[in-house]
Amino acid sequence: MPRTLHLIKHGKPHLDPDVPAHDWRLADDALVALPALLAALSPRPDLVVCSMEPKAQATAQGLAAVLGVPLRPMLGLHEQLRYTAPWRPDPADFQADLRRFFDQPEQVVSGEESAQDARVRFGNAVGAVMQVNPQDTVAVVAHGTVISLLVAHLTGQAPYELWRSLPLLGHLTLTWEPGPPNLRKRL
Repeated sequence: MPRTLHLIKHGKPHLDPDVPAHDWRLADDALVALPALLAALSPRPDLVVCSMEPKAQATAQGLAAVLGVPLRPMLGLHEQLRYTAPWRPDPADFQADLRRFFDQPEQVVSGEESAQDARVRFGNAVGAVMQVNPQDTVAVVAHGTVISLLVAHLTGQAPYELWRSLPLLGHLTLTWEPGPPNLRKRL
């Protein structure tokens, strides 16, 4: 029987150029749009699983608390590794870096992980989440780049355009069946 997987992008982070992005916390107003996210999630998740990164964990904690469902942090759901990527204060420069990242998936063009390696790692972690958790509807709170890579791979969409269209606290919903998931609808 098909199951539902909601892939949710974390809330707005507090940007700090002196701290690696993997360690960023949520901004004070990061979860203001949580009620809108909850209203859009259909069916409602029975479980929330999240990346170990602080911004994803805090987003998932807020979501799980409101839903009254268990929360399980899990390894492998983190963002593309970017510890050595330069700080880009200009959003256009950051977007240009990500365009190169998506356009050259087999090369490490920024940070320590290629797009292909990030997608495979994240896809394997999502597969493990769905294998070990029997709930009908699972929410995974993670990161825009890896969510976009996985969904683009499964649907043939352009990963950069998918990334640009996925807002903070945005989500994509998949129908999960044994084997690879298929995109059900984009919300």
